[in-house]
Amino acid sequence: GGVQCPNSSALQETRSCNEHSCTVYHWQTGPWGQCIEDTSVSAFNSSASWNGEATCSVGMQTRKVICVRVNVGQVGPKKCPESLRPESVRPCLLPCRKDCIVTPFSDWTVCPSSCQEGGVTAKKQTRHRVIIQLPANGGRECPDSLFEEKECEASPVCHSYRWKSHKWRRCQLVPWYVRQDSPGAHETCGPGLQARAITCRRQDGGQADISECLKYAGPLPPLTQTCQIPCQDDCQFTNWSKFSSCNGDCGGVRTRKRTLVGKSKKREKCKNSQLYPLTENQFCPCDKYSAQPVGNWSDCILPEGKLEVLLGVKVQGDIKECGQGYRYQAMACYDQNNRLVETARCNSHGYIEEACIIPCPSDCKLSEWSNWSRCSKSCGSGVKVRSKWLREKPYNGGRPCPKLDHVNQVYEVVPCHSDCSQYIWVTEPWSVCKVTNVDLKENCGEGVQTRKVRCMLNTVDGPSDTVEDYLCDPEEMPLGARKCTLPCPEDCVMSEWGPWSPCSLPCNGSSVREMSAEPLRQPDDGKSCPAATETEVCTLNKNCYHYDYNVTDWSTCQLSEKAVCGNGIRTRMLDCVRSDGKSVDLKYCEELGLEKTWQMNTTCVVECPVNCQLSDWSLWSECSQSCGLTGKMIRRRTINQPFQGDGRPCPSQMEQFKPCPVKPCYRWQYGQWSACKVEDAQCGEGTRVRNISCVVFDGSIEDVGKVVDEEFCGEIEPIIDGNKKIVLEETCTVPCPGDCYLREWSEWSLCQLTCVNGEDLGFGGIQVRSRAVIIQELENQHLCPEQALETRPCSDGQCYEYKWMASPWKGSSRTVWCQRSDGLNVTGGCLVMRQPDADRSCKPPCSQPHAYCTETRTCSCEDGYTEVMSSDGTLEQCTLIPVVVIPTMEDKKADVKTSRAVNPTQPSSNQSGRGRTWFLQPFGPDGRLKTWVYGVAAGAFVLLIFIVSMIYLACKKPKKPQRRQNNRLKPLTLAYDGDADM
Repeated sequence: GGVQCPNSSALQETRSCNEHSCTVYHWQTGPWGQCIEDTSVSAFNSSASWNGEATCSVGMQTRKVICVRVNVGQVGPKKCPESLRPESVRPCLLPCRKDCIVTPFSDWTVCPSSCQEGGVTAKKQTRHRVIIQLPANGGRECPDSLFEEKECEASPVCHSYRWKSHKWRRCQLVPWYVRQDSPGAHETCGPGLQARAITCRRQDGGQADISECLKYAGPLPPLTQTCQIPCQDDCQFTNWSKFSSCNGDCGGVRTRKRTLVGKSKKREKCKNSQLYPLTENQFCPCDKYSAQPVGNWSDCILPEGKLEVLLGVKVQGDIKECGQGYRYQAMACYDQNNRLVETARCNSHGYIEEACIIPCPSDCKLSEWSNWSRCSKSCGSGVKVRSKWLREKPYNGGRPCPKLDHVNQVYEVVPCHSDCSQYIWVTEPWSVCKVTNVDLKENCGEGVQTRKVRCMLNTVDGPSDTVEDYLCDPEEMPLGARKCTLPCPEDCVMSEWGPWSPCSLPCNGSSVREMSAEPLRQPDDGKSCPAATETEVCTLNKNCYHYDYNVTDWSTCQLSEKAVCGNGIRTRMLDCVRSDGKSVDLKYCEELGLEKTWQMNTTCVVECPVNCQLSDWSLWSECSQSCGLTGKMIRRRTINQPFQGDGRPCPSQMEQFKPCPVKPCYRWQYGQWSACKVEDAQCGEGTRVRNISCVVFDGSIEDVGKVVDEEFCGEIEPIIDGNKKIVLEETCTVPCPGDCYLREWSEWSLCQLTCVNGEDLGFGGIQVRSRAVIIQELENQHLCPEQALETRPCSDGQCYEYKWMASPWKGSSRTVWCQRSDGLNVTGGCLVMRQPDADRSCKPPCSQPHAYCTETRTCSCEDGYTEVMSSDGTLEQCTLIPVVVIPTMEDKKADVKTSRAVNPTQPSSNQSGRGRTWFLQPFGPDGRLKTWVYGVAAGAFVLLIFIVSMIYLACKKPKKPQRRQNNRLKPLTLAYDGDADM
């Protein structure tokens, strides 16, 4: 029901342009040049230029200003009005020079402190620095070296020796004279010592001298440890029973037991199963195993010695590594409880093998040489060319193509010389003069002569064969027709004109040349012979020429016969060139005795194709991990000889990796702490205990491990989380009602490095953990301890980038969060000042009736209402758009018709029979035109046609009566204009 759009003609306006007088000459400017420092002008006292960049001095900029004529080009500057000449020089501000700024070098990376296995390559120390500010505006450049490395001092080679510890002997009491001052010194119980034997073994288990272990296996393990012979007050137990038998089911558990004896049965502390367990469980040996592939496939590895020699041209070292090879994937073996075990348990050698193909390289293939082309010049020195074109591009590291042109061809060019008299124009004698003036009775006067002109091959015996006209010089082609005069009986008869005399050099316009003829018959009395000589001025490049030597381009490097590379010769040839640029016979330059200063030959070298030559693959390195799933072995090769010329390029793969066989990792690990137990109270300080267990894991940090028999950790020193001190019991606190207390330590945070622009500065990282304070009663807040924080250094962190992310708008709100470069959503890290808006609601809110908030955070009115704005630009109210209302005849109440605004969305309040209101709305509810609109339009169109027809008939002039035509025909007149074809 809205207002219709205007016609398309009302949506376009036109107006005249370029009504000023046309300018024939105008100034044209080029771009401003670079700002160059002007030392004659003092620097401004400003610190910022137009674009906000700091400035340090004043410079000058220049540009080219030329006078141009329309559709012609550059003309002299006097043609353009000087008053309108644009500036060609202007001052400019030079930005300050910015020197490159780099961070100090990081610390050297740590060299290995322990001994190295034999055959391990020497380690290197590295350090680096990062560019903080790039140079600009002529500032000091950045240093070339941002990374340094140096060899570590050679570590001693490891000798494989280890300490072998034997079982502890029975506990022995400490002698009485040592413990006599302690309580219970006369008793046969209490603290004692137990000893064990320590022997030195080689890695293969053989006996070795103890001095070797003292030298290479570290400090001697403790030979004695304290022990306790239980007294009467101590808890006493029976010996452990044997483990119960396994029922054969894989994954079962076997147990062993012990019992309290004597008075220990009645003591409370002896009944604490956490401190004094009476049963012990152990997994039964499991003989059901499953193998699973782990990790990525290795590179495709060829069997040893499989190198195929290329067919065709044998170049030293031209070998290719391709064909069928094998790639490998490691296999992990798991038992019934999903614990990692040795791969031999799964009857596997540790790998899955799969055949793979390394594609063979294909070299660039060119065609044979084409035939030599004709010499580029038919007179003088030129070049001739032959070419090869590309048949097949190289791929998979094949030999590259020589440098090709845009149509994939390679050319060979040699100079050539064409004898200027090799092809000559030969003319036949002139025909008889044919007089064209037929009006005279006498057969004399002006006429036309013709002759045949042919291009012929010139030999020693004279012209022989007729050839194509393009082989002769078209500029020197003789005329094939000319005017002639057939003398009348009384006229003078002259001989043919002789040749032109030569022009004297130089051709400066001061000399003339002439030709002459002889009278053969004198005229009758009263008539004279024409002039016997004719002269013309010697004009440069018209009838007078200068000559000079020129040289052709160098040829390509020409090798001796059957040679494909090495030393060769490039040649060029002399050419005699006329002053108009045309090549002519060398005799013209030789007659003038001109000096020849050019060198016609020079040496050149065609680079021989040298294929890339590689060293043999090294032996496979030691595994990068001593155990676990992710170990890799690497082998490398080096480039002994880089490729040159068209030789085979070096492959990109200079190292290959292969997964190591999977080995389970073992470590000691704490169990869970028991609940805090307070003696004889419900809260306060107490103790809690825990055990240590041997666990197997896959070598990753994420694997928490699974408990296995302690014998697997028998060779491992009890170190947990890098600490040799084993803590199995500690004090703890059970908070009393209303007390503050500290929670458990949180997990260590991620390793946070010191980074600039995503680069680690090498200062190491830090990890943090904390203990939160729990406040149960705010009144006791002043008695609460401080939050505890701990830090520790780390080196396994990463440099991350952080950026704000936002969801699509939903109404006036959206979600905004910070995301790390690894895809993790985090709290903190992003700059608060760059945080996008999460709310776009209007302020102040749109409280006016029929108003709503737009996406641009401004208040607007709903459809059918128009905005009324206040003086400060805010929405004041929404006013209903007025609609014309026409009362009908049924409305008896109103004698005077009025117009008022009615909301079309509200139903009419008039009762049925009282009257109704209707609107002039051409569109129906579905948006289409109503039927009555078409009827009104058709009626208007018919009425318009009728009016135009009436006007036309009223204004039309009556026809005049036609006159009778005269049937006489006019005579046809023919005129002859002297054309022979007529």
